[in-house]
Amino acid sequence: MKAKVSYIAGFILICFSAMLKAEPAAESLLNALQKIETFKANFVQKIHDANGEHVAKTQGEIMVRRPGKFYWKSQSPDPILVVADGKFLWTYDIDLSQVTKQKLQEALGNSPAALLAGSLSSIKSNFEISQGNKNQCPKSNECYLLKPKQKDAAFADILIGFAKGKLTEVRMHDPLGQDVYTLFTEVLINQGVQDKVFAFIPPKGVDIIHSGS
Repeated sequence: MKAKVSYIAGFILICFSAMLKAEPAAESLLNALQKIETFKANFVQKIHDANGEHVAKTQGEIMVRRPGKFYWKSQSPDPILVVADGKFLWTYDIDLSQVTKQKLQEALGNSPAALLAGSLSSIKSNFEISQGNKNQCPKSNECYLLKPKQKDAAFADILIGFAKGKLTEVRMHDPLGQDVYTLFTEVLINQGVQDKVFAFIPPKGVDIIHSGS
């Protein structure tokens, strides 16, 4: 699979899953996420290395239904489809005609996708939450900084921005200093997402790789 897939999986694994303290930032974030049962948007994702050099850019569509259902489809030059059906996470690299299948709970962990599609209770145990700075979430009027409690987490920190109550942007930094920034547009909350979107059947003739236990 391409290296790009790891960042998509990383995003899905952060939009699904902090010893939560009685702090305004943590309470505000959980209140904002609690209102999201379904989420639909277009996205543009940009990746820069630790020196600020551009690595990759992709765009596409994302749909989420809580709990445990997720759809992410990126366009060329890296056409990849990622679907979580509530039980498994499927990653389909269209160019390589290859599908990776993984148990959803093993895939989620403390990743960005867990915030949208996962259980709110898991957020409480996996992240420390504080208020972010305005310049950290330039497209938003609410900004939250999440730091994984696990030392071996895939990302060093996550920034989540809301504009007028709608999730607008997510920025992640990995332990090597790479920056993964995702901007959402045409956001729809609690409308326009059907269950059939999350039903994935591997196309005939593709290689299927089983990941994990």
